[in-house]
Amino acid sequence: MIEITDIPSAVTTPQPKQRRKNPQAGAQGLINLVLMVWMIWDLRHRTDEELNGKRKLWLLAAFAPPIGPIVYFIYLRRRRTQQPEIPLEIPETL
Repeated sequence: MIEITDIPSAVTTPQPKQRRKNPQAGAQGLINLVLMVWMIWDLRHRTDEELNGKRKLWLLAAFAPPIGPIVYFIYLRRRRTQQPEIPLEIPETL
């Protein structure tokens, strides 16, 4: 009869499953975090007239990466109004 002490420990001890390493997962997470922080920063520095839609809804969209920030930056925000350029006058010298 075989006793429990005769069985090697490798057979009786469950081995943890080996995870596949995905090097892209870390980069994707970092990109999502940067987009989210950038969108929140941009929302805080814009007036209501410069935004299409409500600020609170855009803030919620920031937490739906990567779709929310991408839609915000590409389609649904108004650009800052640009100041008219003042032409520099160059004195004519003779």
